[in-house]
Amino acid sequence: MSKSAEDPRRGETVSANRVPVWLKPCGMACAVIGGGRVGARRARRLAEAGAKVTLVSPALGPEAALLVERGLVTWIDRAYQPGDLTNFALAVAATDDPEVNAAVREEARARGIWCNRADDASDSDLDFASVIQVGEVSVSIATGGARPGLAKRLREALEQDLATGGDSFIRLLRRQADGPCADAWPPEP
Repeated sequence: MSKSAEDPRRGETVSANRVPVWLKPCGMACAVIGGGRVGARRARRLAEAGAKVTLVSPALGPEAALLVERGLVTWIDRAYQPGDLTNFALAVAATDDPEVNAAVREEARARGIWCNRADDASDSDLDFASVIQVGEVSVSIATGGARPGLAKRLREALEQDLATGGDSFIRLLRRQADGPCADAWPPEP
């Protein structure tokens, strides 16, 4: 099966190398390597879901510093070192150094730990999707790491659409659709 294929049973596109799941990290020990914007954003999402997050970074951006100040994450004030993933179930490599991120990924692989590499989705076990929550309904939008800006714009359009009852989400999908039939997709109800 190709990377994406038509599922004949449902008439929907499925990915051959991804399975959408919702992680319940309550109490899970998670390591985030990198204290910049991306590391802070992922650490916040994990901490808000109940994970026990440890952030390893010699410096913190304002968002990460606020997480530490609020007691949402534990901070180890130094650069990543081999062995830092001992006793963790999930790791996020979110530094601005691809070599460090690759080293984190290799240690995670050797330890059997799931890892998200912020700079290389193709070398990750999981993606952080853009999510909208409306009541008890959650919608996750992912692009496999290829177009995170698009996932964010789609999420924002859907949020606005649900809040206003308009059709901004469908209009954005039509503008972003690839191929010769972009103006006709998705079909009108």
